[in-house]
Amino acid sequence: MPSRVLEAGPSVHTILARRMPRLYPGADLTSRRGRKWPSRRAPVYGGPMRTLLVLLALLVAGGCVYPRRGTSLTAIRSDRSAGSLSAPADVWKLTVVSAQVRPRRPGDLTWDDGGGLPDVFVRIYRNEELLFETETINDTLTPEFDASPAQNVRLPMGTPLRFEVWDADTVGADPIGIHRTNGLPQNAVPDADARIMLEGGSWLTIRISAPRAHRGLGIAEYEVRPDELVVVRVEPYSPAGRAGIEPGDRIVAIGDQRVSTLNEAQAASALSMSVTRQSQLTVMNAQGRERQVDVDQGYVWLTL
Repeated sequence: MPSRVLEAGPSVHTILARRMPRLYPGADLTSRRGRKWPSRRAPVYGGPMRTLLVLLALLVAGGCVYPRRGTSLTAIRSDRSAGSLSAPADVWKLTVVSAQVRPRRPGDLTWDDGGGLPDVFVRIYRNEELLFETETINDTLTPEFDASPAQNVRLPMGTPLRFEVWDADTVGADPIGIHRTNGLPQNAVPDADARIMLEGGSWLTIRISAPRAHRGLGIAEYEVRPDELVVVRVEPYSPAGRAGIEPGDRIVAIGDQRVSTLNEAQAASALSMSVTRQSQLTVMNAQGRERQVDVDQGYVWLTL
């Protein structure tokens, strides 16, 4: 049977040459990702064999999974004016300090079947979505939490907030008290405890303080590809976010180094160090247009 020519793109040739080198005796597999090809076309048998090989190549190509990384971050001590850029005015570290539960009055049901004290936990909602829940402090009317969400919290003026205090039971939970407000309570001032009265007569104490800051670029997740780094997620309050880098952007060069000349570890290191080194990033958008991006040396404010 005469030989036929497999009319397929380079990615298909690459996959087949790696897995079946006997069918591609002229391919130079020592070059980067097998992209250097002989001048002549590589023959393969036609008929069912050709169909099988094409289907195999397309299946493997479609299932390719690229590794993902995020740029490194270093936590620092800060105040609201830390770094070359001040912290956003509506971003805070929010702490649940403590609660004071009203004792049961004579004739009220006990907190639990054994007649013990409540097992208290707190939930905070923003725009009707659960923002944070504390651990449960058992058998007390005066639980001390000193607990904060893992990240800073964005609390724009007028945002609906709801603070709830609960008693955990073996089955479900019983409400102790609730407080609704638009925006932070009026008595909540930076670095001071704010005591909030709940419906039902109990109290909750919270504190707002300067948000926690980090040094870094602020690309939370990107995909490592042979010639580019594809941005997946960006922290909005970060050098990358302030520079206008968005999900879907492709970083093709870091300073004077093309990503295609770097291995995965080198590219990750160069990208994470780009803020410190003040390296200009060459970014390509979805339309294939390249632009030069300078990032500031301000801080990253990780925010819920």
